[in-house]
Order: sequence, then structure tokens, then C-alpha cells
Amino acid sequence: MSTDRPPNEPEARAIGAPPPSPAAPTLAAPFLAPDLPSGAAGTRRTDAVVAFLLALLLLSAFAGVRDLWDSDEGRYAGVALDMMRANDLVTPRENGMRFVDKPPLLYWMTIGAYQVFGVTPFAARFADIVAGAAWCAIAFAFAGQWTGRRRAAWFAAMIGATCLGGMGFSRSVTTDMPLSACVAGALLAAWHGLRSDGWRPRVALGVAVGLGLLSKGALGAVLPALVGFTWAALGARWDRVLRLLVSPVAWLTAIAVAAPWYVVMELRNPGYLEHFVLYEHWGRFSKKGPRSFAPVWIYAAALLGFLIPWPHLLWKARIRNVITGPWLRGPRAGERFAWGWAISVLVLISIGKSRLYTYILPALLPLVVIVAARLDAILSDPDPRPARRLAWITAIPAILGIPVAILGWTGAPYHWNISQLGDPRGAAAAGPVVFGALGLALMPLFFRLLVTPARRATALVLASAALLYSVDLGMAAVDFVRSPRDLAAVLAREQRNGADVVCLDVFPQGLRFYEDVFFKVAGKQGEIVPPWSEKDGKDRLLTEAELLALWRGPTRVVLAVREGKSAPYAKGSAELLASKLSGGQKSDILVLSNRPKP
Repeated sequence: MSTDRPPNEPEARAIGAPPPSPAAPTLAAPFLAPDLPSGAAGTRRTDAVVAFLLALLLLSAFAGVRDLWDSDEGRYAGVALDMMRANDLVTPRENGMRFVDKPPLLYWMTIGAYQVFGVTPFAARFADIVAGAAWCAIAFAFAGQWTGRRRAAWFAAMIGATCLGGMGFSRSVTTDMPLSACVAGALLAAWHGLRSDGWRPRVALGVAVGLGLLSKGALGAVLPALVGFTWAALGARWDRVLRLLVSPVAWLTAIAVAAPWYVVMELRNPGYLEHFVLYEHWGRFSKKGPRSFAPVWIYAAALLGFLIPWPHLLWKARIRNVITGPWLRGPRAGERFAWGWAISVLVLISIGKSRLYTYILPALLPLVVIVAARLDAILSDPDPRPARRLAWITAIPAILGIPVAILGWTGAPYHWNISQLGDPRGAAAAGPVVFGALGLALMPLFFRLLVTPARRATALVLASAALLYSVDLGMAAVDFVRSPRDLAAVLAREQRNGADVVCLDVFPQGLRFYEDVFFKVAGKQGEIVPPWSEKDGKDRLLTEAELLALWRGPTRVVLAVREGKSAPYAKGSAELLASKLSGGQKSDILVLSNRPKP
């Protein structure tokens, strides 16, 4: 009689033997245990907690090695710090002027991190790290529901933490990951709410929607509703979906979470709600912005890029598990709901005329689950050939990329280096990437040495994390390109000596994170928009004519200006204080003074 059995099926026990007791979950359990039980019954609530902690660990490592980079990181970290300095948790301000671009959830979380860790780049990123870990835990939960396999759920959590989109947005100070986590949390609550009439899923849905409204505004409610309608079109019962969408419990909870801040904000800043709805929402959706990426296909390309180094697993990826229940109009494959989520968000975001690649992040999680299902299928296949192909397909880009990175790092063998593209210091960025890519390049060898699915998955996850860590280390080597730290030090020193500080045609968003320096902005700037620029910009936002009058007057003025705009100010008694500094996404900034220091 054959002893072969299907993959992942537990061995038979002797008749009358007691069932084995389940092992207590530990941080090592997901990948060090060679035989993880599969099936929806194998997933436990504590597993999601462990997935969150593992993701938190992966996302936190090396998260503080580089400076904050303008524009987004410097902007949001600086606004949170200004709110903390002013002891004002209601009105966001940037450089002393009202900055109403986003609601305050990210700022509040960042202020809490400042209180715990101090004002550091790691603390500034910690809110996004926590949101990213929660997003990975939600991916774990959805993968368990859609695939019915506990191993696929673990893979989803770890792929989420080690793909470019998951790790990149979790280690950058932006509102995109908090929004994505809130949308995913709302959809997970809705998924349970479709299956149950209890109040708990509806309260959870309301909390997630309320937090989404506080993270990036109306998208926190619009995206879950859109995906809910899509799920109804794909097989969920319409009456269940509609009852959930109009649930008084959910909406009262969401209002209780989000409305107090919006009410107080409007009372303190009359006209805020009109501006937020008409300009920040409808205006950005219906009009092209100055930083827009015009092509519609940018979002599909961005989603594939966000999956690096895992996107090849989308090829032939299927979720074959069939979901049944009275809340469905018949049996449905889990992949329907995953693709419906991703495609509906992709279509809505693509309709908008203001296109930034970051907007598509809320569509990434279902693709992570689909990729995890494919990885589970490959590693569980008794035929060794799919796993070998996976190892080589994963390794080939790294094998080809390492010589290119070495070339950029050393300049050998043709005496070439990155200085031909800019600052010669940039060559140092390639060094860490050379070593970070080695793990993926050696994946065929690891797959020969490690024979169980869990150990092979461990190798893939750790090698992917090492590659992304090396990118962060490489970025730290080129902080001078985007970090305003050095510029802030020079301007703060001169301001302490009594000078007026002015920036011409550049708004270095991170200045006030690194130094408590107030500065005036002359010429073009897009940070503070009407009507707040008119209300708060007096003596802070100048025309070039006003700057020239100030420059020629009796006050000592220190000017940060791009090299190409410096000629009118570099004449006569002007003094050059520093050059090739970075700020506001520019790295050719000069610092001039209209007269020597007294």
C-alpha cells in the first residue's frame, strides 16, 4: 500500500491515540516549523498578531539609517513637529502657515512617536511602519479567508512586508500607507459583516472608515464602498452589501471617530471644509496637478513595480479555493473578490486627471494575496521543477544587476562612475546594493539546501528584505541629493546671528524638522495654497520684487537660491556661504548673504 499523501496532509495517528496538541505560536513558528497546518481552521486570531509583530520587525529594521527626504517626508514630519511645538493638535501648520492638505491622523501618530523615541527620522517614520505592519496582518487575514490555507496567509503577510510597495511606503513619511491600511481594515470588517449580522463587524467597519477619513479624507469611505459594490456584482448578495453600506451602527461609529476633528477644524478655520472638499478632493480629481504623471498606464506599471521582487509570481497565479455561504449568490472562487478589489480601485484612480503613482497603493493588497497563493502552490507542489524555475527566475535579475551595480560603485573596468550623471559621491549608493542582491542571486543554491516549503519561503523573504534594506543603505549614502539637513544647519546658524532667511523659488519642506528655523519664501511656491496663502502669507510669502527690495535694504538677508537663479544676487558685496546643498527636491542650492556678518 502506498504511503504517499497529498501535500500538507497530516500523518495518520494510531487508533485511539490522542490528537496532538497545537503548538503555541511563536515569532519563529511561521517559517521555522517545517510543516505548517493548512486550511481556514488552522488560522487563529493569535496568528494575525504574530504576523503583525513579524511585519513590524521586518519593517523597522534599518528604518532610520537615512535622513528624511523632501518633499513628502520633510513636509509631513515637519508639520507634525510644528503641531507638537505649538501644542496645537487641531490645525496643521507648515513654517507657521496653515497647511490643510491632509487630515491629522498621520500627524497625531507621528507626534506620539516623537514623544516616545525623540525627534529622529525613525520616529518620523514609525506611524507608517505601524500602519504597514497592520496592512500586512490584514493581508494575512484575507489570504486565510480567500485561499483557505494557513501557509498562504503567512506568505501574504511576509510578501507584503518585503515587497517594494509594502516596505517602501511603510518606511516613508506619507499618508498613503495609513490610508491603505484603513481601507483594507474597513474591507476586512465588511467581509465579516457580510457573513454576520452582529454589531462587532459594523463597529470595526465604522472605526476603520472613521480613521480613513482622518488619514486622507473621503477616499477612506469611497474606496471601501466601491469595492463593496464590486463584490456584490461578483457574487455577494446585494441585500447583504446594501444593508452593510447603510448600517447605522457603522456610520454612527465613523462619525464619532472622524467628525469631532472636522467640526473643530472648521470652527477654528472658517472655510476649511469648503476648501477641503472642492480643492483637495474634487479639484485634484478633475484637474491635472503640477506633479501629475499623465499616462493612464502609470498605475498598472506602478502596481507591478510595487510587487518587486515578487511580480513574476502573478504569472499563472490562481486562487482556486471556492467560498460558499448564504451571503453569496452561489459558490465563488476567492480570486474573484481579490481581482475585483484591485481592478475597481485601479479604474477609479485612473479616471482622475491628477495622477501620482502613489495613489494606487490601496489596490496592492489583493495582488499580494494572489502572489502568496501562487507561492504556496509552487512550494507545495511535489514536482520539484516549479520550485527550481522559481529560484532561477528570482535569481536572474539579481545576477544580471550585480555587475551593473559593481560598475557604478567602482568605475571598473572602463573608468566610469556615477559622477558622469551628477555628484561623484553618488557612486557609494551602489555598494550596499551589490551585497543586498547576493541573497536573491544565490536562491537556486538555497533551494537545493533547503527542501521544505517553509524554509524555502524563509530564504525568499529574508533575501527580499536584504535587497530592500540595501536600497535604504544606498539611499543613505546619497542623502545629500534630497535631505535638507545641511541646508537647515547653515540657515539656522545665520538666523541665530540675526539674519532674515529667504528661499527663492524653492520651499525646503524638511528645514523645520532639522532646525527650528522660520524662513520666508519668494517667487514660486506650491506648498501653501489659497486662501491660506493670502491669510497667513503676509511677510512670509514674497514676490521677487519684494525680495530685491529686502536684499538691497539695511537688513542682513541670507538667501537660499538655485545656482541658475543666483546671478542677480551674487553681485557686489554678496557673500557665498555654502553651495551644492539640497532642499525642496533640489540639490544645487547656494546660500548667499547680501552683506558679510557683522
